[in-house]
Amino acid sequence: MLEKAGLPVDVRLAHGSIEVALGKHRATFPAAKADEGANWLAACVVMHYPESEMAKLWVMLATVAGGAIPFGSS
Repeated sequence: MLEKAGLPVDVRLAHGSIEVALGKHRATFPAAKADEGANWLAACVVMHYPESEMAKLWVMLATVAGGAIPFGSS
């Protein structure tokens, strides 16, 4: 989905870890905590690519669910 939207995303499984990258931003998580990698990636998209459709959707859903706008987005 992110690649299709033109975002520079890369996710790899290597040596029991998940390596996640979005542009120049990178993080590594234990494979057993894949949800943390997904959460990091979503937060990274919202913070660094707020104009993307995923960021707009995430902010809208978060706002409806909790009434707060995450990560200082507007």
